[in-house]
Amino acid sequence: MDFLSMGMTNDFEVAVEEGANMVRIGRAIFNTTQEWRKGNG
Repeated sequence: MDFLSMGMTNDFEVAVEEGANMVRIGRAIFNTTQEWRKGNG
């Protein structure tokens, strides 16, 4: 397997420890306040 994608912003450390080489971290980069849930972003 060339790529293993798993994990998200809150658990990327565990994903890397388990061998992931592709981790989704969008919330950490784009929206840390989650204002989009309130309709403000």
